[in-house]
Amino acid sequence: MKDLAHSSLRSGLLAGLVAATLAIPGAAAAASTDPAPLPAAGDGWRLGVAEVPAPHAAGAKVRTTARIEVLAGQLGQGGAPLQAVAAAQAAQQLADGALDAWVGVWPDEDASPEGVRATRLAWSAAPMAIMRTDTDIHAWSDLSGRTVCLSADGRVSGELSARFGAIEQIYASAADALLALRVGQCDAAVQDEDFMKQLLTFPEWRKFSAQLAPYRTQALTRLMRDDLSAPRKAAVRQATSAERVRELARQQARDIAFEVYLDQTVPDCH
Repeated sequence: MKDLAHSSLRSGLLAGLVAATLAIPGAAAAASTDPAPLPAAGDGWRLGVAEVPAPHAAGAKVRTTARIEVLAGQLGQGGAPLQAVAAAQAAQQLADGALDAWVGVWPDEDASPEGVRATRLAWSAAPMAIMRTDTDIHAWSDLSGRTVCLSADGRVSGELSARFGAIEQIYASAADALLALRVGQCDAAVQDEDFMKQLLTFPEWRKFSAQLAPYRTQALTRLMRDDLSAPRKAAVRQATSAERVRELARQQARDIAFEVYLDQTVPDCH
């Protein structure tokens, strides 16, 4: 039935996803809509992120990470090897030369460790909620006692329950959390603001376009060693440029939307 779903997509039966040129999950490296490859001069530069996804297991469902910084390092020729480094250890790893760059939520955006340049990236990682359009949730405080679906690679686990009294349900991926929202297993789903905005451009998500704007700001920050060679600096900058992040965001939203579509639709094709 998966082949039937792919055939339906290609023939135009799913109008909204076709209009968005939705990519087939797992084919990101070969799709014509993929972001441009990174320059070969960047091969081998070492990128740290807070969490590195586990390798895809044979037979497991394809799942796209919710973290745009992971995609920035993984996709394209010359993609950087990813190392899991918490924000608290990032500055020291850069100073020791164990990393060339690090991307994530930096606790002090205005402070740069010695010998390291901090740059705010064009990505809002602030928490945004989406819900069914007929929801009675109109403020974050309305989440008290309500169920919120989150992904394991999200950024607000524990925060919504502590701050608003929400009942958090953690799923393995963004696709699983969003599917749970669509089938009524939760009242809201929360992810990075810029991801949610991109997802809501698809017509299939109009019924789930009620939203709560972020209650706080949060951006991604790139830390890069000042003593990197010029080619590596260029590669790091290109991998995390505003243009590339926008390309990655479109691809990410397409892939995750399609993963949700397959899980919700294909099991019914019997």
